[in-house]
Amino acid sequence: MDHADDRLPAAELEAALNPHLDEQRERAREHNIDILGQRGVRLFGDESDDELADLWTAVDRFESRVEARGGDTMTNAPDSSEPDNPAFVLPERKARESVAAYVERILAAADGLTHFEREGEAEPRQP
Repeated sequence: MDHADDRLPAAELEAALNPHLDEQRERAREHNIDILGQRGVRLFGDESDDELADLWTAVDRFESRVEARGGDTMTNAPDSSEPDNPAFVLPERKARESVAAYVERILAAADGLTHFEREGEAEPRQP
């Protein structure tokens, strides 16, 4: 007969089933920190794993929109001295800005690129 008292707590069960889980999480965290650092994202060191994932998702969406508009994320990097187009540069994280607020600004910038006209494209014709 199965008794509720005989069950392992969820954390212990998870550790028993995957003894390397903590190592995998730490590697994933380090990978996210490295990728975000390469993209010029300012991190303060107190970001949670979920916040790092949210940042990476937002940055990836922004970069995808830049590329869809013909921009290059290398020449339009935050540290570029002369970006092709300032709208293609990832917004810089402000001092003491929360991850949630920064993610919101990145996503807003990405959404702004949805309706962005490439430089030099003709204006839509008026009837």
